[in-house]
Amino acid sequence: MGIREKILMFIRTPESGFELPEDPTVPIVMVGPGTGVAPFRGFLQARAALKKEGVPLGEAHLYFGCGNDADYLYREELDEFERDGIARVHIAFSRAPGMSKVYVQHLLERDSSKIINLLSGRGKLYVCGDGSKMAPDVEAALKKAYRDVRGAGQAEADEWLNRVQAEGCYVKDVWSWF
Repeated sequence: MGIREKILMFIRTPESGFELPEDPTVPIVMVGPGTGVAPFRGFLQARAALKKEGVPLGEAHLYFGCGNDADYLYREELDEFERDGIARVHIAFSRAPGMSKVYVQHLLERDSSKIINLLSGRGKLYVCGDGSKMAPDVEAALKKAYRDVRGAGQAEADEWLNRVQAEGCYVKDVWSWF
């Protein structure tokens, strides 16, 4: 008898939608705590190259979460992107000494009106990272933001988030361990 092992895997099709919009003027919101920031570095590098070519860019926001200042990956590069007008960078420190915990979903709640208005227009939202805790918390924050901004109930907020996802305006690349 051979050894049997279980393998957890998924297959991602090229139609995942986790790519920059073809139109660089489309507003984007990127949420990537920890290593989830990796694809967004590529997005921002591509936007920087477009800007260098004189292509107009739409509004962009990166919500990046890290434990503390020592975990602030790519700080210089992200600061440069912000200085150059490539994206507004919002940092959430969850374990900074002497500070209360702040996660990306808290920053999304803070900016709820802006996020909902961008997504209600032609904006696109990307989430990358932990699928077991962060992604559900981000979705809960988005639904709460929708309820607060639009004066909607829970069912309407659920329907709204399902709709923006079905329309390709909300795209996730998340993973979890069990």
